[in-house]
Amino acid sequence: MKKRILFITQHLGRTGSEMVLWYLLRNLNSRDYDVSVFCIRKGELFDQLPDFIEKHVMYKHSPKWTDRATRRIVRFFGKDPFQHQLDAIQRNFKADMWYVNTVAVSEVFNLPRPEGVKIVTHIHEFLSAFGDVRRQTLERVFSYSDALIGCSTMVCDKISDLNDANVYLQNSFIDTDTIHTDPQKIQEIKNRLGILPDDFVWVVSGGARYMKGLDYVLPILSHFNDKRVKILWLGPQLDNGLEFYVNNVAQKKFPNRLIFAGDLSDDYYNYMSVSNGFLLLSREETFSLVMVEAAFLGIPMVAFKTGIAEQLIKPGMGISVNHGDLKALLTGMENIHHSLDIDVSKIKDAARLYDVKNQLPLYKALLDQLFVQLAPNK
Repeated sequence: MKKRILFITQHLGRTGSEMVLWYLLRNLNSRDYDVSVFCIRKGELFDQLPDFIEKHVMYKHSPKWTDRATRRIVRFFGKDPFQHQLDAIQRNFKADMWYVNTVAVSEVFNLPRPEGVKIVTHIHEFLSAFGDVRRQTLERVFSYSDALIGCSTMVCDKISDLNDANVYLQNSFIDTDTIHTDPQKIQEIKNRLGILPDDFVWVVSGGARYMKGLDYVLPILSHFNDKRVKILWLGPQLDNGLEFYVNNVAQKKFPNRLIFAGDLSDDYYNYMSVSNGFLLLSREETFSLVMVEAAFLGIPMVAFKTGIAEQLIKPGMGISVNHGDLKALLTGMENIHHSLDIDVSKIKDAARLYDVKNQLPLYKALLDQLFVQLAPNK
């Protein structure tokens, strides 16, 4: 008998948690699964779902005028449109399991539990994100869910501190087949950014914010003030006070040594390949897909011990240091500058463990395991 799953997620856009789910949905076998997907908003991958998958967008954000009209009618009669829509989907689809992708879809956890349906929640968040949700929401996640999946060992450990039953690991992962670089474009980028052959460039990827360690840039540049060291920051600029402060102080004291490249898409891997080393300065990461991408490109890494840094970075690949230990971080960077014991092939091989080709079979096996373990007679 086919397994029937309703996946509930934010938008099926190109964020880490959504991409991991996208890879799974694209590869589920229609002979084994009947699948329905409910998105709060319609992301760019929504229309690319396989034909056998039933698709829904929340009434409020649906491109269909009939859905928006239904929402107005439901509200007129004093009912909750969100609950009405999911109740209707469940009545018609008759899912055996609801799979909630991230705590961010908090509306689900305020609904009455659907009768006879098992609830699985995939948690991609950590302590800082927990601080952004209401206490009642997180409490409800743990009481509502029959099983919890963490995106890394670190996340699973924190989940287990609250609820040590039915906690499962499914690492996040990337698709290395989509990672391509062009030597000519890389050189063009270097020319455009004013990067010279004897510059040593460290790349950081993420939003320019405190949690990503933007404030560490200034002491790093100060330490290497007499060296040709530059920091290339990839990711959205947030136009906040910290970014203004760091950027202006850097340009005043260390001219042209800090480069904000902005939010990139097509040329992202070419920009990353401009670098000689990868820095993870984050105060917190649940996994860090960008670290795996850097590893696949063969870039040596220096990182604080967050996400999978300690698991991924082994001797010959770089170093991970205790968070806040700037002295150890700088020493690690100096070692990379001198290419001490760096094995590029080892770095690339480490990334392949977190490739879709290795992780997807584990993901499918976990789904099958959950159906067995959460069956009514268990």
